[in-house]
Amino acid sequence: MKLRNSRKIIIISIITALLISMSSVFHYSSAASIGFLGFNNAPRKYFTIDKEKLADVTVRIVDNNQISSVQLYTVNSKGEKKKVNFSSADTNDSKNHIYTLSHSELLKGKEKQFYVKIKDGTGNIQYSYFKISVKSKKINGKTVKYYALNDAPRVINPVAGGNVLSLGIKDNAGTKYVKIQDANNENKEIHKFTELGADEQKVSIDLTKFKADNEVYKLRIITEDYSSQKAIRTIYFKVDPNAPAPTIEDKKNTSNKVTKDKNVTSFINALERISQRVQSDYKAKRYWKYTNGIHSENKLPFKKTFQSALNSKVLTTNCADYVMWALHDCGIFTANQKFYGNNSGGITYKKNSQTKVKSTLKKYATLTRIGGAKRPKTLIKEGRLKKGDILTYKGHTNVYAGNGKWYDAGRRMGQNGKGTRSNYTFTTLGPLKITYNQPAYYIIRLKNQS
Repeated sequence: MKLRNSRKIIIISIITALLISMSSVFHYSSAASIGFLGFNNAPRKYFTIDKEKLADVTVRIVDNNQISSVQLYTVNSKGEKKKVNFSSADTNDSKNHIYTLSHSELLKGKEKQFYVKIKDGTGNIQYSYFKISVKSKKINGKTVKYYALNDAPRVINPVAGGNVLSLGIKDNAGTKYVKIQDANNENKEIHKFTELGADEQKVSIDLTKFKADNEVYKLRIITEDYSSQKAIRTIYFKVDPNAPAPTIEDKKNTSNKVTKDKNVTSFINALERISQRVQSDYKAKRYWKYTNGIHSENKLPFKKTFQSALNSKVLTTNCADYVMWALHDCGIFTANQKFYGNNSGGITYKKNSQTKVKSTLKKYATLTRIGGAKRPKTLIKEGRLKKGDILTYKGHTNVYAGNGKWYDAGRRMGQNGKGTRSNYTFTTLGPLKITYNQPAYYIIRLKNQS
C-alpha cells in the first residue's frame, strides 16, 4: 500500500511540474507586446560597442523566463561552426545575462562571424548569426579603428487584435526576407515578406491561417538581411479577444528610405493602442487607476512599460508614464528611460547614468522652451503645434493629437475618467477635446516629423 501511495505521489508531482512548466509559457510578456492574454518570446540580445576605439564588446541577453543556456560559435568562410566560450560572463541575474567578447582574447582586431544559440527557462530558443567587423573613421583629425556590428534582423513590437498579428522587423540595412511558419502545423510556411526597407518595417499576419492549440498560437519566424545574417525564433501567444485589430496591412516595401514621419506615426499609433486598450478594459469592468507612485494618495506603484502594467494585478498609469510607454513601444526609449514636466516648469530626467535619457531625447527630438509664456490654445492658434508634439507644464506632460485634441493621462475630471483625485478611474486617454488654461513650458517634437 505504501508503495502504491508513493507511486501516486510521484505521478502527481510529475503532472504538477508539467502543468507549472506549461503555465510558465505565459509568465513572460515581451516589453512591447500589446493585445495578448499571454506572450512568450524567445530570449533577446543587445550589444554595447565603443565606436571610438577597439574595445571589448558586451552582449546582454534578456528573458523574463530566465536564461537556461547560451552557446557561442565562430563560423568560418565555409559556414562551419566551432564552439567557443565568451571571454567572461555575468550570470548572477538569471533573467539578464551579460557576456563579454574580449578585444584582446576573442576579437583580436579582426572581423569575425558568430552564431549564438540561446534557450530560456521554458525551452524557447533563438538561433542567430552576427558579425563583428573592424571599421575606421577620423576623430579630431586622427584615424581610429573600432568594432561595428552586423546583426540579424530583429522581431520587435508585436501587436495583436481580432485575427491579426502585427510585427516590427528591424534591420539597419534592410531585411531580405521574413518567413512566418506555423509551428503547430509542422512548421508550414504561411507568410513570406521580401525586400523590406531599412530600420523597422511592419508586417501583418492573418491568424485565421494558423492552427491554435488550446487557443495558443506558436509561430516560427525566420529573418535574414542582405549580408546573410540570419535568425530563427519561436513565439507563443494567446490573443486578447477585446483588443482592437492593428491597422497595418500586409505589404512589400522595396524602398530602403525611412518614411519622414515614421517616428511620429509610430508614436501616435502606440498612444492610440494604449488608449483603446484602456477603453476596452473599462467596458469589460477592468479599471485603470491614476497613480503618482507609492507616495501618492492611493499608494499604487509606477510601471516602467505598458506591458508590465498589463501584467499587474492593479492597472495604473499617469500623464508621464503614458507618454513614456508610447516612446518605448515605438522603439525610441528603453524601459528605464523617463522624463516629465516638473513643478518648477523644467524637465526632470530619470537620474541614472546608464539610461542617458536626456541625450536619447535630444537624439530623436528637438526641445523648444516656451517658459510658461503661452498657453496651448495660443500655440494652436499660432500654428506652432503639430500632431505628436509632447508638451510639458508645471507638473504635467501630454501629447497634442491634432485638431485641438490631446492624449492625456492626467486627472481630467469628467473628460477622461471619473472619481476623486485619490481614486481616479480612466475611461479613455484620448484623443480628447480639452482646453488647457495652464501655460506650457516645453514643446518636444520628434525630429523626422515633416
